[in-house]
Amino acid sequence: MIKKIKDLISNYSSEDKAEESSALIKLNEACAALLVEIAFADKQFDLNEKESLKKSLIETYNLEADAIEEIIKDAESTVAESTSLYEYTRTVNDEFEYSDKLSLLENLWKVAYADNVLDKYEEHLIRKISDLIHISHSDYINIKLKVRDNQLKSSKSSKS
Repeated sequence: MIKKIKDLISNYSSEDKAEESSALIKLNEACAALLVEIAFADKQFDLNEKESLKKSLIETYNLEADAIEEIIKDAESTVAESTSLYEYTRTVNDEFEYSDKLSLLENLWKVAYADNVLDKYEEHLIRKISDLIHISHSDYINIKLKVRDNQLKSSKSSKS
């Protein structure tokens, strides 16, 4: 009897871990797809944007460096086939706390500013994503300005 209970508990625990792992993978894929959406918004995906995207995925979502290329390729094809941001933003809304959403927004701005040019399509898409994940306008503006200022400082110091 005790063995059956232990087995039941261990099976339940394994199923919970599998579900958590699956949800985490889905969330990481949704975030990666949103970041790729921003990188492609201006129809140019340069080296700086790709490096910013990789850095964001590694640092924020604890993804392995060798898995990044595969994730980007998968996200590129998903983005090319996708007609709506809703599926990604729904996942973010279901799984993220507000602070996590702010972190995602910051990463979106970092990708947009990675080439030192903010394209109107990038800005429009970030605004749309921000609305869909229920970010306040003041947080949207504050994060945009913070990332822009950091990018300006970074580009000035690299030119010196």
